[in-house]
Amino acid sequence: MTTYLIFSDVDGTLMIDHTQLTTATQHTLQQVMALGHQFYIASGRMLPLARHAAKQIGGPVKVIAANGATFEQNDHLITTYLTAEQLDKIYEAVLGFNCKVFFFETNRLYYTGDEKPYTRDAAKANVMAMSDLNSMPLIGPEMLPNLSGHITNAIAYGKPDDLDLVRITLAKQTNLNLASSGPNNLEIIPHGVDKATAITAIQAATGIDQEHTIVFGDGLNDLGMFKVAKYSVAMGNADDVLKEAASAITLPNTQDGVAVYLQDFFNLTN
Repeated sequence: MTTYLIFSDVDGTLMIDHTQLTTATQHTLQQVMALGHQFYIASGRMLPLARHAAKQIGGPVKVIAANGATFEQNDHLITTYLTAEQLDKIYEAVLGFNCKVFFFETNRLYYTGDEKPYTRDAAKANVMAMSDLNSMPLIGPEMLPNLSGHITNAIAYGKPDDLDLVRITLAKQTNLNLASSGPNNLEIIPHGVDKATAITAIQAATGIDQEHTIVFGDGLNDLGMFKVAKYSVAMGNADDVLKEAASAITLPNTQDGVAVYLQDFFNLTN
């Protein structure tokens, strides 16, 4: 039997409202893994939240988290970090344009602003079922030198026009990888890192090539991984740019699009 690598984004792709994994999708994924295929979550979520989603699926699910800045390869966790200079630039740019920023370690986040992260935007921010999320306020820029070598990625939140200014500023001042999964956020990742680089490393480690790789996504931060898989599948609810880059389009996440595609691809029965 030919073994496939399968990678799926979570929010807007695999789950409904960031928290709901349907029984049909769970059953299909477990069928696919039982056949010997390898399934990975490929998410912008921080590692504990990505692993929380993997646990909901059950079975031998592996994880790409922080948009590729940390991922599981065999029994190892591969992680890339932001530098002290990059943290300073991010902090100055984001707060300079009236936005807020969250800095992520693999198991903790630091936040600006008066409100504890995700209390109002819990569903949108993927942490509705994670009441014990390890978060700490970022008191000021004096904390940043201590975080160098620990922060995998950052996310800026704000109004779209303000975030555009943040993006322009960071693009001029740094070589960071800047992406977005929605109009109200800007995802900030180390240079040369994204979901695609993680997938490429996993392909090399497993010996399973692009010809036997399937990826699912709905947002612009999924575009990179569409370039390293023969089967790139956009959800029916995906951004139009992603649909144009895809080799196939499936049903929306609210209609079990991932499950429907896999059932057809592998000739599964319910």
